[in-house]
Amino acid sequence: MNYQYKQLGVTEFGTSERLSVRISTKPNLSTGQIWVRVLASSINPIDIKTRSGLGYVAQAKQPGAFLPLGYDLLGVVEQVGEDVSGIQPGDTVLGMVGFPSSPGCYASHVVASSEQIICVDEKVSLDIAGLSLAGLTAVQALSKLLPSNGILYINAPTGGVGHLAMQIAKNSGFDVVAVTKRGNVIESFEFELPYIHYDDFFAQRQVGQLLDLVGGETAKKMLSNMEPGSHFVTVPTVTKDDVIVHGQSLKMHGESVLVTPNCQQLNALYQDVVNNQLKVAVSEKYKLDDLSQAHTFVEQGQHFGKVIIVA
Repeated sequence: MNYQYKQLGVTEFGTSERLSVRISTKPNLSTGQIWVRVLASSINPIDIKTRSGLGYVAQAKQPGAFLPLGYDLLGVVEQVGEDVSGIQPGDTVLGMVGFPSSPGCYASHVVASSEQIICVDEKVSLDIAGLSLAGLTAVQALSKLLPSNGILYINAPTGGVGHLAMQIAKNSGFDVVAVTKRGNVIESFEFELPYIHYDDFFAQRQVGQLLDLVGGETAKKMLSNMEPGSHFVTVPTVTKDDVIVHGQSLKMHGESVLVTPNCQQLNALYQDVVNNQLKVAVSEKYKLDDLSQAHTFVEQGQHFGKVIIVA
């Protein structure tokens, strides 16, 4: 049993160079908790936002305290606490762990709630470490929209949430159109989904609904080019209130979404991956010790799909 383990996070907010290592001592497990050796994690926008000092998770950090980062977990169970059923040492598990207030999956080991993880095949690809947070966000955002409300436009379709949302929406019966400047990336996914450039979107007034993964002025401009009565969901939390108010001023119906753990939804996503109905696209893999480089790569904005962190 490993009693010392490695965590990566921040003591001082800032650029990726602020990421640092802390060696910690294994805590005692509480009821319902498990001790997991991390195989892989992935980078999500909230990780970069928190590292930079933005958002309520960052705001809750005490000055000088170390804040571990990372929510996506693929790992192997080493120990289970009391009242844990259906999970045992040796099981390979997948989940969104500690969201939102207790990140810590950029690590060699992590404590996880048994209610936040599912068991998966031990031979699963490390790529699936990118499924949990992004996939659950996509599912829960799409649950607020209906295929019967017309064409579903999705912006930022090449990102972590976007590339999964396109596939999930198509499988759920939506008429999906991606709005992007990166048509070549969409084509490389081979999802057989139509896409248009932003210039084409703005060339005429659009009828349908919007899954907004960009937020801010881009979202507001797109809503202004859609018919009154349109439905939309906006995901970026920093600008959600502004975007929703703007949509309401245009007589539109808008909601935000804050992802929550849901093992039933996660298991359905995992089964779709197993059955080749859903693909987690990965642009790069980085070792845990190269996390700073990985964050820098993501911030450059040229990645697609997910970036995996291998412990």
